[in-house]
Order: sequence, then C-alpha cells, then structure tokens
Amino acid sequence: MYTEENARGRFPLRDILLKAIVVIIFLILIVFIITKVTEPDNKTSKSSSNYDKVFSENLEAMENAAYSYFTTDRLPKEVGDVNELTLREMFNSNLLDAFTDADGKACDVNNSFIRLTKNDDDYTLRVNLECNNKKDYSLTKVGEYDYCEHDICKRDSSKENAKEKKEEKQQEEVKEVEITEETTTTTRSSNGSTSNSTTNNTTSSTGTNYSNSNNSNNTTNDTPQVTTTYEYRKVSSPVLSSWSAWSSWQYNNERYSAIKCASDDANCLREVQLFSRREYIGTIDGKAAYATVNYYSYRTRTLISSGSTDIKWSTYNDINLLNQGYTYTGNVR
Repeated sequence: MYTEENARGRFPLRDILLKAIVVIIFLILIVFIITKVTEPDNKTSKSSSNYDKVFSENLEAMENAAYSYFTTDRLPKEVGDVNELTLREMFNSNLLDAFTDADGKACDVNNSFIRLTKNDDDYTLRVNLECNNKKDYSLTKVGEYDYCEHDICKRDSSKENAKEKKEEKQQEEVKEVEITEETTTTTRSSNGSTSNSTTNNTTSSTGTNYSNSNNSNNTTNDTPQVTTTYEYRKVSSPVLSSWSAWSSWQYNNERYSAIKCASDDANCLREVQLFSRREYIGTIDGKAAYATVNYYSYRTRTLISSGSTDIKWSTYNDINLLNQGYTYTGNVR
C-alpha cells in the first residue's frame, strides 16, 4: 500500500529543500527586524547630536548679544539689582536675527532671556534658552575691565597679567632714567686768570649729582644742580545726560539705519532701533495683499560737559597727584 513513509523515502531531496527555504526565510525576517529596531536609534542619535549643536550655537549668540546690550547706563547699580531682556525683545531690538532650533521650530521667546545681576565687585550673566525639545542656561561672571571690547566682558586673567607686567616694566624704566647734561667747570689759576672746561655730569633719577674733575689745589667746581621731573596725566571722560525714553514706533519711510552709541561717545547723542513685520496693505485683483512694513524708534541724550586731559609735572611718586587720579606717562625732563 502507498503510504506517507513511502512518499518521504521516494522524495528526500524535496523535504531538504523545503526545510532550507524555511530556514532562509526565517533568517531574513530576523535580519529585517533587527535592522528596523536599530535604525531609529542611529537616526535619533544623529538628530540629537545636531539638535544640541544648534542649541549651543543659539545660546552662545544670545550671550554675545548680551555684551552689546548691557552698556554702562543699563548696568544694575546696587548689589542684587537685576536687568533682564527677553528673546522677543532682543529680536524686536535687532540685537539678534530670529533663529530656530534644529527642527526649524521657533524657540520660546518669552521664557528665553538674558539677565544681569549686580554682585559686590562684578556681575552674573544668566542666559536662558527654551526650545521645543530642550531647555538650558549658562551662568558667566562678567565685569567692567580695561580690555573689554564692550562695557562688560568675561574676566581674562591672561590679559590682566600682561597689563600688570607692562605697568611694572614702565615703572622700572622710569626709575632707571638717567639724564646727562654738559656743565661748565670754572678753574682759577694761580695768576688770577680763569679758564672754562666742559665735563659730562650724570644725574640719576634720585637727583644726586656726580662730577669728574682733576684733583688740584687751584681748581674749584661750580656744577649746577639738575632736577628730574616726571609727567603725570589725568583724562576726564565727557559727562552725558541719561537717555530719554524710546519714542513710539514710526514708519521708517526715510530708511534710517540702526545706531548704537558707546557710553562715553560725546559725538553720538541719538540711538535708533529698527523693527519690521508683515502687514496687510490692501487688496490686489480682489486678493488680500501683504508686505513687509519697517518701523523705527529713537532716543536722545545731551552733552553736559566735554572730556579733558590735564598734564602736570612733579617729582617721582607724587602721592598727592596719584590720589587725584593722575597716572605716569613715562615722560621725564
């Protein structure tokens, strides 16, 4: 009788092929599933890395804009005082070009801000940024230093050390200055006639005179005293009034450019800020028409008194002048 066992014995190769095909299909399915599971993770990792990069760049851009915004008149005056500006206000004041996160979505313009807080000897700058998938902030110690490009900047110990070394070198050069002048020595001979001879006398910065002369019983030296004086300088900055309030926004038909004044620039008495937006302007061929409309706002200040430079000559290390704000120029006479 024909049985299933006989069929299997008659076609063993077919059974082997079927099993092999099943195994291959099973392996292909496993590889496909593994690929689908791991591929999103790789994409997410790359996307996350790019998102963090764009976020950091936007955070840094806000910090750099803060240095331009916080001029001397905007600095908090008393310890604990705070001055803050939102991201929306930064865009409106043209401190920053509008930016988005890596996904092309706008960040939170109200909860993102820059904030400056007054400490005892410096300030704390907080930059806060909130976007769709991330929010973070940075804290930086800043102050008013001589090497700042703006009114405030980060403290740079390397620049401070270089300045101190330069001042120490100038002080040493002043102390080592020597003045050489020709003086006339009158020699009276035994017969009553006189003769003049010239010698070089070197006077150190302490004012002590040294002269070279021949040891002779009939010779006397009449050497004039040489006094060294040092130049001191005091520079007074111009005095300017406080800024007026910003004017209301007006149409920028004259195409004014934005103007930002330095705090001590006596020639800059008017600041201008710009703002633009898309507005409905009417209909064209029965359809609503929109256009970019530009606005400007301004504020002014007045010059109360011009700056001046006062120069005085005195002895070395004149405490009275130094206490009045005078400094060495390095010039002597």
